[in-house]
Amino acid sequence: MRRPVTPFLRHSGTPSAVLLLAAIASAGATQAKSYPVDGIVVALDPAGRTILVSHRPIPKYMDAMTMPFRVENAIELQDLHPGVRIEFELVVSRSSSVARNIRKMAVADVEIPAPREKLGIRDMVPDFQLIDQQGHPVRFSEFRGRVAAVNFIYTRCPLPDVCPRLAANFALLQRRFTGRDLVLLSITVDPDYDTPAVLAEYAKRWAANYSVWRFLTGDVAKVAAEFGEVYWSDEGSIGHNSTTSIVGRDGRLAAIVEGSSYRVDQLSDLIARQLGEGSK
Repeated sequence: MRRPVTPFLRHSGTPSAVLLLAAIASAGATQAKSYPVDGIVVALDPAGRTILVSHRPIPKYMDAMTMPFRVENAIELQDLHPGVRIEFELVVSRSSSVARNIRKMAVADVEIPAPREKLGIRDMVPDFQLIDQQGHPVRFSEFRGRVAAVNFIYTRCPLPDVCPRLAANFALLQRRFTGRDLVLLSITVDPDYDTPAVLAEYAKRWAANYSVWRFLTGDVAKVAAEFGEVYWSDEGSIGHNSTTSIVGRDGRLAAIVEGSSYRVDQLSDLIARQLGEGSK
């Protein structure tokens, strides 16, 4: 008995509807998807075209974490350094993923020119001497062999999302890295007002452990310029660009984080890498 011809195959060369639908479904399954990523660079490997990023949650794809991404265009890595905040497009297919269109994110409303003295990544940080909250002279070279995180604050700062946030982040780092080879240095940009006694009271407010976290005052202008910190008087207050720098055990600048809007876990990832602990 002759089998009936399936209607969908009646005309020669016309694919069946079933096969056509299957092909469409298969194409949809293999189509690459794109996700926006916002994060801070932890490390770069230009030769391997890879970037390690501590990123915020990626909507509908991944929680916040630190992970490496392969970069489509290695040229986009040229102007990046550990600590810089970036955005990029993560393109994910069934078998691979790639980061493309990497761009630095603006961290301020106005672009502030960097001081001529600003150090570059891997530059040796020159020794300097300031006065801490107990009135003791402190030389930066005393901390060689430890990882140092350096930020700039002032005690009269009226903006809760700037100096208080920076101090709160250091307070969290102090707890996170208890017993590790880390020193936190908060340098005032208002040394005329922020005497050791004023800084001691401020340190007490943040429960600063003197062996870990020092607040420094004195002739800070040269030190600030070397770390890329710019500050100015602004209608009775002080404006500044809020840099946070990580210095390795060897005394070389390892990372610079601009602004105060970073997540503390991102700064923690930069520090953990310098401590040799990997990302936590």
